Amino acid sequence: MYYNGLKQSEVGGAYGLQKLGVHNVRPFFTRGVLLDVLALKGGDMLPLGYVITPADVQAALARQGTREPGEGDVVLFRTGWGKLWMKDNKKFNEGTPGMGVTVARWLIGRKVCLVAHDHWAGEAVPGEDKDRPFECHQWLIMMNGIHIHENLDMEELAAARAYEFAYVFAPLRLKGATGSPGNPVAVT
Repeated sequence: MYYNGLKQSEVGGAYGLQKLGVHNVRPFFTRGVLLDVLALKGGDMLPLGYVITPADVQAALARQGTREPGEGDVVLFRTGWGKLWMKDNKKFNEGTPGMGVTVARWLIGRKVCLVAHDHWAGEAVPGEDKDRPFECHQWLIMMNGIHIHENLDMEELAAARAYEFAYVFAPLRLKGATGSPGNPVAVT
């Protein structure tokens, strides 16, 4: 079963996804919230496998003076891991820091529409439980229909201390696809 009670026969087919394909996703124009966990913790990047906790989220919000994300918002997590891209791809691909399941469930409770990271995984890898890899993906996408954006460059936003902004993204409407390339924009 998928979110909204959809069964596999309604979701997938011989030519890709049907009801949940990216061709059904409308453009995003909503409030974006940058959670600069790297600035909170300090250093050049969070350690490999670091699991962002609800306490980290609350501390980042307080440090930034940002109100909590709410229904329809997009939440971006800055870990610094994206700085490795095209500089140390071996380390970049070994794993990532990122949110854990508790934070994913917290975001679900706030009814956000999209969660983003500055790396390829969209969550901590390895995660909290080695026997349940990519569990945040299951909670967010499959069970709650919350989208994930990966590999976003958040360095300019962080440097400008732009913690709240208009988030704009129009996915390519690729029939049957599970995802879409694109260029999300933060309007400050």
